[in-house]
Amino acid sequence: MKRTNGIVLLTAVFFIIASGFAFAQTGGNIQIGNLKIIPGVTVEEWYDDNIYLGNGTNETTEKKKADWITHIKPALLLNYTMPERGSINLGYQGDFAFYNSQRDNNWKNNKGMASVDYKAPAGLILGLSEQYQRSEDPYGSADQYALGRVTKRWDNDLKTKVGWSWGETFRTLLYYNFYRQEYDDMADFSQNYGSNEFGVGAEARILPKTWGFLRYHYGTKDYNSYFGGTTSANDSDSKWHRVNAGLSWDPGAKLSGEVNVGYQFKKYDNSFTSTGTKREDRNTWIAETSVTYSPFATTSVTLNIARAVRDTAADTNEYFDDTGIGISLKQGIFTKFTLNAGVNYSKNEYNLPVGNARTDDNYQANIGLDYEIQPWLGVGIGYDYRKKDSNDSQFDFTDNRFMASVKIVY
Repeated sequence: MKRTNGIVLLTAVFFIIASGFAFAQTGGNIQIGNLKIIPGVTVEEWYDDNIYLGNGTNETTEKKKADWITHIKPALLLNYTMPERGSINLGYQGDFAFYNSQRDNNWKNNKGMASVDYKAPAGLILGLSEQYQRSEDPYGSADQYALGRVTKRWDNDLKTKVGWSWGETFRTLLYYNFYRQEYDDMADFSQNYGSNEFGVGAEARILPKTWGFLRYHYGTKDYNSYFGGTTSANDSDSKWHRVNAGLSWDPGAKLSGEVNVGYQFKKYDNSFTSTGTKREDRNTWIAETSVTYSPFATTSVTLNIARAVRDTAADTNEYFDDTGIGISLKQGIFTKFTLNAGVNYSKNEYNLPVGNARTDDNYQANIGLDYEIQPWLGVGIGYDYRKKDSNDSQFDFTDNRFMASVKIVY
């Protein structure tokens, strides 16, 4: 009887799908002057054949277990448009996950967002992006920490810029970025840190809708929780310099996003861990490229290339180079249908163990079909595949997930 709710939901969703379905709603029916109020809610039913992202061993943290998961995702967006100047956005996104049989794994995520984009007639440029998230999900962090385990934590991500346009062909900018994450359980103390980054950049128009840019950033990372022998005198605090160059495009161009590549010089504040093992400074190329090409109104193709150096914890000298590439497609079909598909690959190259360093190959693929029943109502189906293939077999896993959804955006 535990699967009744999931089966009822799936039956209802597929009944709607059989009648005709997919969705690409944008909402905005509630409008007061330049202010749009966009509420929404999505209900998803997932079948996940490996909820702990394990490889089938008998260890609790590595076991392979399937379950049905119901996601309820409420959302609210407030969008205020300043014609020819920019916009202000405030938003909320929730994700409440309910497991059918492994109910102790139930979790919830709550995210608040704010953004400001403003360009004054005289040349002033202002930008702000703020995101605060309270999380419990088992999908881990960018540093590959706690994959498959529900961990309570919060993070705050702030990005700001202020600049000046010198005519129509040149602009200069100053940047400040702040990030902090904290875990509730003291057992996760090694993941608690904050980072600050300051930058300066210049951009020049090289084609009618294309800009070239050059940016320099200086940043610091400070761990702030200690246990056992780990202290501020031996943790993984670090500083870095990075230089990035690339291309960006004006709104309305067939290309959007950024081609962004660079080089980073990273140095650790403490040369040794609490056990006396030496840390290695790391200088390497980096990337934050995400470019979307839209040849037609119904078609968009996105290319992502990313590379970063990631520390695994405060109490070790371990790090890894994280290099990834992905491509995704969004294609409108017969006005009501939308096909979404993508493939991604990333390689994690660790510096440890010495002589036989861990290397992970990560694969991900997804495909989905959405149908717009009404401008405010849509349904969808999807499949997601994930695999980690490591030379240390304890980290291997394969995960298949199947999804059906109903979405309302007004």
